[in-house]
Amino acid sequence: MATGFAFIATPAFAQEHDAQLWLTANASTELADGVKLELETNQRISNNNGELYESQYLAALAVRLAKGVTLTGGVNRVVRPRDGRVQSTEWRPRQQIGFPIAKLGPGQLAGRLRLEQRFRSDDSHTGHRLRPEITYTVPIHGDVRLRIAHESYQNLNTTGFQERGHERMRNWAVVIFPVAEGLNAQLGYMNQYRFNDDDPDVMEHGLMTGIFATF
Repeated sequence: MATGFAFIATPAFAQEHDAQLWLTANASTELADGVKLELETNQRISNNNGELYESQYLAALAVRLAKGVTLTGGVNRVVRPRDGRVQSTEWRPRQQIGFPIAKLGPGQLAGRLRLEQRFRSDDSHTGHRLRPEITYTVPIHGDVRLRIAHESYQNLNTTGFQERGHERMRNWAVVIFPVAEGLNAQLGYMNQYRFNDDDPDVMEHGLMTGIFATF
């Protein structure tokens, strides 16, 4: 994780910056013992663009294989509007496994490995991407928890919309707290660094807000 955070010190002249707001709403329910349905929407607003630049809509099914180990499959629909009109639409089937790594003090270190296939309306090729993530979750007061994470995006091939290699990294920290029975909220900060070959790199600073309902 230290390697990922080191990129934050990259000189300002080598990058562009953008402030963003991410709004997440998530609902999940247990269909059977160890089987969960999850629905989520994520709306992302960019200061540089001055508007909503991406909307995501996810449906996924998660199966618990063992204590702390979950296998998930689903599909994410990504819509990118510009000036009030849809610029492109992307479908992302995903497969992922989540697993515990170690107990560190009062908190839990966990990992997640996600594989995505990307189908875009403006390109006939399929992009393949691997997204490993590591998180550390620790209670800070009662049911209030702090979660910090590092995620890397590794493109496995080259298409018209992605280049093979390390595309970006994402570091974030959120506070998760209960609002009501079966309802949690989160608030935190996200730092995302995009690596560009020809253009300046982009560092995005995001305010992450979310509401999570369990039925």
